Amino acid sequence: MPAPAVTGTVIAMTQPDKRRYAIDLMAPLDPHRSTRGDIRPLADDDRDSLAQLMLDAYAGTIDYEGESIVEAREAVDDWFSDAPLLGHSFGAEMDGHLVSAVLAMTLDDAPFIAIVMTAPEYKGNGLGRAVVAASLESLRKEHHGTVTLYTTEGNIPSERLFASLGAVEIADLR
Repeated sequence: MPAPAVTGTVIAMTQPDKRRYAIDLMAPLDPHRSTRGDIRPLADDDRDSLAQLMLDAYAGTIDYEGESIVEAREAVDDWFSDAPLLGHSFGAEMDGHLVSAVLAMTLDDAPFIAIVMTAPEYKGNGLGRAVVAASLESLRKEHHGTVTLYTTEGNIPSERLFASLGAVEIADLR
């Protein structure tokens, strides 16, 4: 599970299996929003829900390294303390529970998608795409030109999601 803190993010992203992408926010975006879930901006009181969602979403994936709920909470707290773009970070709720989220932040003075996560039982329903599209649209409205992101090579769901949103690989970090 990548740490969303600026310092942790930079360290994690120097690993050889990470690829860097950019999305041109001026290009047309087909949001293809999910008809399920209530998409809303994240707030400070979402910390516990985000930590649990992070742990659930990453468990058993290519990015999971055996982290605990304590480590997930630390990663969420790091994100909140390290230049989060809270107004551009969104979650999807279903039945009062946070089931998908995108954490955006500032990295090198530019918008950065740090983490996208969806609870396993809700994957494949377009919720990840919906929260990322909401973040991209929000950033576009504030006249940001591009957003960067990293994904682990071989994380097929993330690679497909970002490609569908127009992400272009910037550099192979291997």
